[in-house]
Amino acid sequence: MSVPVREFLKNRRDRALGTILGNAERDIWPKLSQAERDGFRRVVLDALNGYHDAVLDLVKAEDGTRNEAVIQILERIDRRTAQSVERAKS
Repeated sequence: MSVPVREFLKNRRDRALGTILGNAERDIWPKLSQAERDGFRRVVLDALNGYHDAVLDLVKAEDGTRNEAVIQILERIDRRTAQSVERAKS
């Protein structure tokens, strides 16, 4: 698997985790005990990290053929998503 693909997938996973946990801390945490917060965080982290690992395994299993145009489109989507998230935080 190429480094750009691996980095793209890692960045998307990290952004998803940040969005989910950031919203949870703002909107849900006040209603939960510390044990419930820890459990929620563990479930989210386990689920997204498991999904990420599965995606990496699938990408590694491919025959190595890669479409550079698709990678460029995914990278543009990633940049625009990051910009949108940053604007929403402001």
